Amino acid sequence: MNPAPEQGGAIFPIRPPHIPGEPACGYMLRLAEANGYDWRRSSFASRGIPMNDLAHGRTSALIPILGRETVERIERFTPRSIQSGKVLLHGETFQSAQILYGRQSFCVGCWADDVADDPDRTRGRRHVRCWWSVATLSACPIHCIRLNDRCHECGRTNNRGAGGPCSCHCGADLSRGPRATVAREAIAADAYVVGRLGGAPNCPDPVLDRLPLGDAIALMQRLGCCLTAGRDARVSRVRQEHRPAMMLAGFEAIRLGEEHVEDAIEALLEGPGKLDQLRIQLGQFYCWFAALPKGELQEWLAERIANVVRRNRISWQNWERHVSSPPVRDHISASQAKGFFDRGWDRTVAILDAAGLRTDIDVRCRPTIDRRHVETLAAKVGRLIDVEGLALTIGITPASVRKLSKAGILSPDPLARAASRHPKFDPVEIEDILARMAGRAPLLQTPPPQSSSVASAARSVGIVPLCRALLDGRIAACGRVEGLQGLQAIHIRTVGLTEFRRPADSPWVGLPEGRRALGMRLNGLIPVLASGHIRTIKDVRGHRLLCRADVDRFKARYVSTTELARARGTSAKAVLSELAAAGIHPAIELAPRGRVEVRLFERNDCKSA
Repeated sequence: MNPAPEQGGAIFPIRPPHIPGEPACGYMLRLAEANGYDWRRSSFASRGIPMNDLAHGRTSALIPILGRETVERIERFTPRSIQSGKVLLHGETFQSAQILYGRQSFCVGCWADDVADDPDRTRGRRHVRCWWSVATLSACPIHCIRLNDRCHECGRTNNRGAGGPCSCHCGADLSRGPRATVAREAIAADAYVVGRLGGAPNCPDPVLDRLPLGDAIALMQRLGCCLTAGRDARVSRVRQEHRPAMMLAGFEAIRLGEEHVEDAIEALLEGPGKLDQLRIQLGQFYCWFAALPKGELQEWLAERIANVVRRNRISWQNWERHVSSPPVRDHISASQAKGFFDRGWDRTVAILDAAGLRTDIDVRCRPTIDRRHVETLAAKVGRLIDVEGLALTIGITPASVRKLSKAGILSPDPLARAASRHPKFDPVEIEDILARMAGRAPLLQTPPPQSSSVASAARSVGIVPLCRALLDGRIAACGRVEGLQGLQAIHIRTVGLTEFRRPADSPWVGLPEGRRALGMRLNGLIPVLASGHIRTIKDVRGHRLLCRADVDRFKARYVSTTELARARGTSAKAVLSELAAAGIHPAIELAPRGRVEVRLFERNDCKSA
């Protein structure tokens, strides 16, 4: 139960003034002492205001006794939990573990000054400073004295409510305890914290002032731990006597500026391990950073680590959890380039090699490749089309595409050779070639009179000589038909096309014509030509031509098993069996790869059979 206002007034008629910096539990100790009560024997705690509640900032039960205005003033200097799960003290936020509740550290010099200022103790003692509740503080920057939490006579901890304002449970005066002095430069971190809480002159710092005080303390501890104990050390495992030096090391690094913080983080990379594994290289510092909640400290540290990553070209895989964009925006790793190309690792290496971007590619997780070049390459690889797609685009057959490719008119893209094992073409380059063929031909709604499309004219003239004549300027396009694509849209005059045809009485024929005349496949004709049964030459363009007379004589004398099988409506195997049974053996047997692939018989012998 909470005591009624009049009951509180009857029990505590004397109200000493509240001293700035005094928490609720300290003021209640002075209030009980001023009214002649011994806190331990008083019935006040049993009336709804236990000391544990006051130590945790739950002071609503004091409003009927002291009034709301006084309680609100006391609350400012009392650690109390807020909705975010943190602790608010004097306008600063802390983590719950950074605040002492049950026991209290104190400065012997501060209490001795209070007694000296008020020897008769008529104005009350300023026995507790609000910053004494901060667990990480180790010394008083006002007197340069190490804080203590034990009685110098009985050795008990200074538990709140177990004694008076500056007296122990055993009755010893804590202001008369021994003093352990420390150098002022050794407590610079403590002076900064106390200054932020108003207990000492403020020591501004451009980096730490941007952060809540609890985050600033955590940063000093973690950074100092890495600098003094190594990257894999944990703050909780650092011995108590070494923690002040640890926090001071972190404070000194931060005080020198953001660049020195980055240098301290970069120093952690000097240990063994791959730079690509940032989590391992930074050790416990990275684990603590990755667990930080979203806020100013997390964003500020992410920027510092990102700068370190940028300078050292470290991989930032999974970095998206901490920053909105990669720290090295203009470069990516080879592993990330693999995702851009949507290809396997070997193909990715081949593409980068073909484009001249193979820079430190063996370290596949390091950002060493220009992002813009990779994006350009990925866009180009994505728009490449194969032979069938190109044939459909320009309106000819895939066989014609292969002829033009073999003749060097439509060249496969060099990047396509690395991106795929099949030939592919760049539509942009194809459009450029088609534009050169079209020249300055006007765009028309209907085809011009006495004209034919290049695709149609190629059936009688040949796709290769016709396209080469267009590119060389020997033929000029007379128009481009709107709505059509590729070679179907480009029209040429039909007059004068006969000169591009090979004369029928020419003594030489091409491979396709010779193959059709003999009724043989191309892979069967090649061994026949290699054996010298038919004379061949090469024209000015390097194409092989066959002697027409030799082809006619060869056709009249010899017949292939393919032609016999087609004429008799059976298989080649059955034909061979019938001829062998009749005692007829091949006149020509060719085995170019150690296996008989071409069998030719005398035509007259086969007729008699």
